[in-house]
Amino acid sequence: MSLFKSILATAIALVVSTSALAHDPKMHAEKDQMNCEKIEKHMQMMQKMDHSKMDMNDPAMKAMMANMGKMKQMYQKHCVTSNSDS
Repeated sequence: MSLFKSILATAIALVVSTSALAHDPKMHAEKDQMNCEKIEKHMQMMQKMDHSKMDMNDPAMKAMMANMGKMKQMYQKHCVTSNSDS
Protein backbone atom coordinates (compact mmCIF):
# COMPACT_ATOMS: atom_id res chain seq x y z
CA MET A 1 0.00 0.00 0.00
CA SER A 2 2.89 2.37 0.73
CA LEU A 3 4.36 1.82 -2.75
CA PHE A 4 1.02 2.69 -4.33
CA LYS A 5 0.80 5.96 -2.36
CA SER A 6 4.32 6.93 -3.35
CA ILE A 7 3.63 6.22 -7.04
CA LEU A 8 0.41 8.19 -6.84
CA ALA A 9 2.14 11.14 -5.16
CA THR A 10 4.87 11.10 -7.82
CA ALA A 11 2.29 11.04 -10.62
CA ILE A 12 0.38 13.96 -9.09
CA ALA A 13 3.57 15.97 -8.62
CA LEU A 14 4.53 15.33 -12.24
CA VAL A 15 1.15 16.49 -13.54
CA VAL A 16 1.18 19.61 -11.37
CA SER A 17 4.75 20.55 -12.31
CA THR A 18 4.20 20.19 -16.05
CA SER A 19 0.92 22.08 -16.03
CA ALA A 20 2.70 25.14 -14.61
CA LEU A 21 4.73 25.36 -17.82
CA ALA A 22 1.73 25.28 -20.16
CA HIS A 23 1.14 28.92 -21.06
CA ASP A 24 1.64 31.18 -24.02
CA PRO A 25 5.23 32.54 -24.26
CA LYS A 26 3.82 35.74 -25.80
CA MET A 27 2.68 36.68 -22.29
CA HIS A 28 6.32 37.45 -21.48
CA ALA A 29 7.11 39.49 -24.58
CA GLU A 30 6.99 42.87 -22.84
CA LYS A 31 8.75 41.79 -19.66
CA ASP A 32 11.56 39.76 -21.23
CA GLN A 33 13.35 42.47 -23.18
CA MET A 34 16.99 41.73 -23.90
CA ASN A 35 19.33 43.66 -21.60
CA CYS A 36 22.55 43.67 -23.61
CA GLU A 37 24.56 45.59 -21.03
CA LYS A 38 23.71 43.12 -18.27
CA ILE A 39 24.51 40.11 -20.45
CA GLU A 40 27.77 41.71 -21.55
CA LYS A 41 28.80 42.08 -17.89
CA HIS A 42 28.02 38.39 -17.29
CA MET A 43 30.04 37.40 -20.34
CA GLN A 44 33.03 39.42 -19.11
CA MET A 45 32.70 37.87 -15.66
CA MET A 46 32.75 34.36 -17.15
CA GLN A 47 35.87 35.15 -19.19
CA LYS A 48 37.70 36.31 -16.05
CA MET A 49 36.83 33.18 -14.02
CA ASP A 50 39.52 30.57 -13.40
CA HIS A 51 37.98 27.50 -14.99
CA SER A 52 40.91 25.28 -13.96
CA LYS A 53 39.64 25.21 -10.37
CA MET A 54 36.15 24.05 -11.39
CA ASP A 55 34.94 20.45 -11.44
CA MET A 56 33.49 20.17 -14.94
CA ASN A 57 31.91 16.79 -14.06
CA ASP A 58 29.71 18.39 -11.38
CA PRO A 59 26.06 18.41 -12.57
CA ALA A 60 25.53 21.95 -11.26
CA MET A 61 28.61 23.15 -13.14
CA LYS A 62 27.44 21.44 -16.32
CA ALA A 63 24.05 23.15 -16.02
CA MET A 64 25.65 26.54 -15.39
CA MET A 65 27.97 26.16 -18.36
CA ALA A 66 25.07 25.12 -20.61
CA ASN A 67 23.11 28.16 -19.41
CA MET A 68 26.06 30.44 -20.15
CA GLY A 69 26.34 28.90 -23.61
CA LYS A 70 22.71 29.76 -24.30
CA MET A 71 23.25 33.24 -22.90
CA LYS A 72 26.24 33.71 -25.21
CA GLN A 73 24.16 32.64 -28.22
CA MET A 74 21.38 35.05 -27.27
CA TYR A 75 23.93 37.85 -26.82
CA GLN A 76 25.46 37.13 -30.23
CA LYS A 77 22.07 36.98 -31.91
CA HIS A 78 20.33 39.96 -30.30
CA CYS A 79 23.07 42.33 -29.17
CA VAL A 80 26.13 41.95 -31.37
CA THR A 81 24.35 41.64 -34.73
CA SER A 82 21.77 44.34 -34.01
CA ASN A 83 24.49 46.78 -32.90
CA SER A 84 26.61 46.12 -35.99
CA ASP A 85 23.61 46.70 -38.31
CA SER A 86 23.03 50.24 -37.07
